[in-house]
Amino acid sequence: MSARWVPAGVCALTLLAGAAWASATAPDEPVDYWTGPINGPVPETITGGTVIRTTELKALLEKNGAVLVDVSNAPRRPEDLAPAAPWLPTPHPVIPGSLWIPGPGMGAIPPDVDTYFRDRLASATGNDMNSTIVIYCHERCWLSWNAAKRAIRYGYRSVHWYPDGIEGWRAAGLETSVAEPAASSATRASP
Repeated sequence: MSARWVPAGVCALTLLAGAAWASATAPDEPVDYWTGPINGPVPETITGGTVIRTTELKALLEKNGAVLVDVSNAPRRPEDLAPAAPWLPTPHPVIPGSLWIPGPGMGAIPPDVDTYFRDRLASATGNDMNSTIVIYCHERCWLSWNAAKRAIRYGYRSVHWYPDGIEGWRAAGLETSVAEPAASSATRASP
């Protein structure tokens, strides 16, 4: 069994059982948004979009560019922390140039989070439904799949889902930067 430390508030498993995890098969793609546990095996497809892997994403960014969107959850202050105690969340690594928009990856989201996500995508793409959008979070996490499905349903025609997440990007030795979450109700809506 291999263990991995993961900062609180992110979408990733803290313990991965190597042999058991490797034998888990990808589930079938749901027809609607995934409302089960956010961590676990994800499908290998996304209807209406494109699954993209690290080498393809790197090439896409070098050649054409894309709107990169990280939909990882924002960290939350620990409930058992004394009210006056200082709290500094762990820096959040992203693929350079990414927007970090917490909240739109849950299976069911409040209307204000949906509106905020739609508006941020429109702003980032210049209202161009043909713009290339890449949505990611963490490996084996449903948040990015749900958010990519949402973007597809909004009408975007070039949505790429990057299921390898920031872990796949970092494992390839590629550069990251640190991001702050978008300041909106979306950051308060994450679980």
